Amino acid sequence: MFATSRRSGAGARWPVEHDEDKVDPQAMTLTAWCRKRSRFDLALALALAALAVNLGLSRYAGGAAAGTPSTFWLDISYQWCVAAVVFFLLQSASIEREWLYWLCLSQALVGTVVLGGMGLHGLRSLQGRIPLFQAWQILNVGFFLLLAAGICYFVARRGGPHRWFVMGTTLLGLGIALNDVLHAETLQTGTAFGHYLYPAFLLLVWLVMTGRGTDSHSAIDAQQTGHLQALSRLRAEQASHSDLLSRRAIESERKRIASDLHDGVGSQLVNLIATLDPHSPQQQAMAIALEQCLLDLKIMVDSIDGEHDSIIDALARLRYRVQPSLDRLGIHMAWSMQDTGELALVTPDQVLQLLRISQEALSNVMRHSRASAVEVTCRYLPYSQCLLLEICDNGRGIQAAMADRRGTGKGLSGMRQRAESIGASIEFSRCQGDRMGTRIMLLLPVSAQTDPHGAGAPATRGPVRPLSDMA
Repeated sequence: MFATSRRSGAGARWPVEHDEDKVDPQAMTLTAWCRKRSRFDLALALALAALAVNLGLSRYAGGAAAGTPSTFWLDISYQWCVAAVVFFLLQSASIEREWLYWLCLSQALVGTVVLGGMGLHGLRSLQGRIPLFQAWQILNVGFFLLLAAGICYFVARRGGPHRWFVMGTTLLGLGIALNDVLHAETLQTGTAFGHYLYPAFLLLVWLVMTGRGTDSHSAIDAQQTGHLQALSRLRAEQASHSDLLSRRAIESERKRIASDLHDGVGSQLVNLIATLDPHSPQQQAMAIALEQCLLDLKIMVDSIDGEHDSIIDALARLRYRVQPSLDRLGIHMAWSMQDTGELALVTPDQVLQLLRISQEALSNVMRHSRASAVEVTCRYLPYSQCLLLEICDNGRGIQAAMADRRGTGKGLSGMRQRAESIGASIEFSRCQGDRMGTRIMLLLPVSAQTDPHGAGAPATRGPVRPLSDMA
């Protein structure tokens, strides 16, 4: 019966147990409010009902003779009335010790058994000389003192103005109960003035502990708000943990795919290239095409492994992959990278698109330009607040009018689309000066472009420094 008393007590001050995965916050608020008050309200209702029954029976019994059924039931009701009041006081003081609840129940049960024995033998009229009656007095006095001492001890340990008020009410009830038991021979239980006044004290305890009609009600609401905030934080942490697990699963799958591509398709391409005859023009052309496929595959694997690489790291990977092919074709590559803090603002998606554009540009240099040199430049332009990516070769060149037509060449169109997808502008032109060759210039804004004078208008792009002469 009292096994659940560890979660009982002054309903307004006890934590609420709830299933966080099955209720929404609004429903939880109503449920928590009911749980906080239902047990405490039930204890008050039980105590007041027991007092009402006892007072009603005392008026009904009136001047009934001792040993009659009326006085027997009056004494029984008084015994359980005391137990109900003690239960309410234990709840009010937020006492969680089970032995006190069991002591309260034992007092009611043993007292009822003794009263039943007295009634069975018709000994009520011989109260002063009957050992059973004396045992009943001693039993109740002992129980009353133990219960009162237990309540006072735990209240003194925890302190708090509300609990001190409960202790005062307990001591008042102890005095009334001791007076009733010790003078039971001459005083009919439940008829003193204190019996009519004591329910008002219990009601006052209930009002104080629940905060109804007092300023502490706002404190209860604040506590409920704290519970909701804690629940929200817990759900946010769970969502963050779930996102982390999802990202780890995706990263693991990406690495598995990259490993399969490298070990499976990559190995097959290497074996095919090794079987081709380098002296056969047709097989040599096929070998070059397969090498380009292998290069594309390696760059793809690098982009999967280096998902969070910076733009400088990504271009360095690209250089590492294409350098052997450039050396085999006799193309000298000049590399000019300026690693500044502003380039860290480039997002992973932008890095990936810039890598694809650079890969396509270098692929065109190797396959179509007939160039002997190529220069790759990546730096930050402070005035225009843009990233500059420039690739220039000394090959056959490209007609500017043809390059400006969006339908010209699948490779050029793809580079334009990639640039537009990240908010960059790209231009295809002939190299400056008397040099032949193709120049690809890409500008990517990496921060908010505002007027340095504070007008808020977009700033114009700064001039692009000409590339140095190439061999």
